Amino acid sequence: MLDFVQHDILCRKRSRPLRAIFVESVEPARVLANKWMDMKLSTVKLLVPIVAVTIQSNSASTVIPPYLDHMRIPVALIGTLVSLGPIFALASRLPMGMAYNQRRARSLLSIAILAMGVTNFLFSLATDSLSFALVQSLNGFSYGAVTTLYLAFYVESLAPDENRNHAMGYYVGTLAVGYSTGNFFGGIVADRWGYEWTFQLGALLSLVSVALLWVLHGPHGGGEDKLGRKREGGLAGRDSVKALLEPGLATVVIVALFLNLLHQMGGVFISLYGLGVGMSLTQIGIFRAAYAGCNAVTRPISGHIVSRLGHRGLSHFGFPLQALILMLVPLFSDFALILFVYVASGLLRAIVVVANAVGLVEEVPESRVRRGLASGVYNAAGDVGNILGPSAGGLIAHATGIGGVFVYGSVGSAVLFFLGMALIRRLHRRGEHGRAS
Repeated sequence: MLDFVQHDILCRKRSRPLRAIFVESVEPARVLANKWMDMKLSTVKLLVPIVAVTIQSNSASTVIPPYLDHMRIPVALIGTLVSLGPIFALASRLPMGMAYNQRRARSLLSIAILAMGVTNFLFSLATDSLSFALVQSLNGFSYGAVTTLYLAFYVESLAPDENRNHAMGYYVGTLAVGYSTGNFFGGIVADRWGYEWTFQLGALLSLVSVALLWVLHGPHGGGEDKLGRKREGGLAGRDSVKALLEPGLATVVIVALFLNLLHQMGGVFISLYGLGVGMSLTQIGIFRAAYAGCNAVTRPISGHIVSRLGHRGLSHFGFPLQALILMLVPLFSDFALILFVYVASGLLRAIVVVANAVGLVEEVPESRVRRGLASGVYNAAGDVGNILGPSAGGLIAHATGIGGVFVYGSVGSAVLFFLGMALIRRLHRRGEHGRAS
């Protein structure tokens, strides 16, 4: 969700320098640990409903791969079915962003949250690949709608004297709490009462979230309505292509794409691998909860690491190192060892995410790439990675087995990453040569 925060700030605060904008999305995490006590009560009330939403979403996502495996769906198809969620989440963002209005924000959010709850319940009734595909598509669209609307609602409802830098850090940290909690309890509930109860109990959280939204928050926002009402004009397709030829942005795009690809690939198939070596759904939930918690804890200190080691080296070599660590998963069947390896890969990912965000600040000049375009391309790259990861993992698992996803998927991702970086350098040198001549 850090990417959503960055995208919202970039698109809405056009009058701010790009460096200052990204400081708001990266730096708050660094100071967050020392600032929770300064949070206003009104901000706490804004954050509580989204916790219920993220718990619901992640309790379902934890058990979906095992649930599909339980239905005897082939692993290649499992990856494709999971990919439908991010595809339709991406499709929802533009229409929801256009439909957003502060006056009707709570009503729109309530509809989207309830729709998400209904689709969560329908997962328990999906007994074949076709019905699941339909429900997953609807769930992805509603989840994308909720996250898009809620971020705008949160920013506009902050108190006028709330520190916006810290507020965005609170938001990211709160989401991480929901992710970890949902992953953990999703596994426990599925182990004790079955998949159906996991989906159905998760669906009830939508009622809790809507109730909290109306009870805790008054009818009027806190004053962010004046921010960034101007909209950039439409971006021509050739502008996007031209921006991608800018070496700094192209590098950031490659890193974002492969980070999310490997993240989604590992997230889906760690569940199936755990089942294959005899682990319980509770242990699988602990895997995912620890991974999400690691990201929440690591990002606050990543700013120091990036400052010391430099964002370029971390962006260029951090991802291949993460892939190398993830390759070790099939070597183990012990819970503690797999947990250690998986969390270590998450630790490295969190550092590279921050380094890549800093790279977007330092390496993409506003004079050559418009900030709205840079933001759109950056976030679209992550979305593409979210979509490709499960699909590619499914194909690899079908051909080599689930353990092969971590080996061949990691190696293939690293090789393609280096080829992409080499291509960028070659195009950059060719461009410099052309300008010089």
